[in-house]
Amino acid sequence: MSPRRVFACLPMFGALLASPAAFPQSIRIVAIGDSNTAGFGVAHDQAFPARLEALLRAAGHDARVWNAGVTGDTFYGILTRLDRYVPEGIQIAIVQAGFNDMLRRTEPMLLVSQIGTILSRLHARRVHVVLCGFFYPDWDAVGQALARQHGAVFVDGGSCYDSSYRSFDGLHMTPAGHQVVAARLLPVIDGLVATLRDSARTGQARWTRATKPSRMRLPADPPASAKATNHGARSAGKSDRNARAE
Repeated sequence: MSPRRVFACLPMFGALLASPAAFPQSIRIVAIGDSNTAGFGVAHDQAFPARLEALLRAAGHDARVWNAGVTGDTFYGILTRLDRYVPEGIQIAIVQAGFNDMLRRTEPMLLVSQIGTILSRLHARRVHVVLCGFFYPDWDAVGQALARQHGAVFVDGGSCYDSSYRSFDGLHMTPAGHQVVAARLLPVIDGLVATLRDSARTGQARWTRATKPSRMRLPADPPASAKATNHGARSAGKSDRNARAE
């Protein structure tokens, strides 16, 4: 999805969230990220945010999932537009990015700072965050540490991308790949939805506490080819070095 299309939808998006009568019982979720989130090469209703909404509704949840993915986006881009991407009223945010940062050879400490700021700002607003991994094992370790530090839920890189379902360009996923990603994210989001429902029923918010910053070993720069290990394939007994989408 292009930035122009995302921004064109945001006023209506914000108005819906601000209206007390709009989806009064709905769980409000937004997916922010790059082309893997936007659904490059597939229809809007075939991208994983739309498929995740369908799965949540099939499971009995009154949930809405908005797609705020932008092709080519980076953590810096997400950070600069965070309040527009995640307006008031959003309860869960899925954050998926990193590959374009690697292509741009973003300095590791700067990248850690950007991710940490995104998570910190959302945590301060009581938004539950699911942070997707970056497809590099060493960077996934950094993501796990940042998620613990800022009270977010971390899922490894293979949960948000699967190289077994590459489209015509050999990078972006097919509709079947997006369905697989939605199915992998479902139990994670389902758990957060249950937490939100319990909080609404009891009137007592259940919240994941942030922890003290811990030392993290920053990985070396990824190879210039920007290839990465697909965790999902590896966990299924396959070793696969793959290039991920923008």
